[in-house]
Amino acid sequence: MPRLVGKKSNSLLYTGLAVLIAGGGVVALEYFGVIDFIPNFGKETEVRSTYTNQPAKNTKPIN
Repeated sequence: MPRLVGKKSNSLLYTGLAVLIAGGGVVALEYFGVIDFIPNFGKETEVRSTYTNQPAKNTKPIN
């Protein structure tokens, strides 16, 4: 039966997994708008309100 002394660690697997997790984190930050490397990528943050602070226009003359 072979002994496990001197067995190489699988550091390439751990490095690849760490790169995937870091890449997913960067994509998530970009999607939610924390960073902006890619313009117009991610959630739409446009305010869709119909309320305005401007007074209504009156076309009738005031006497």
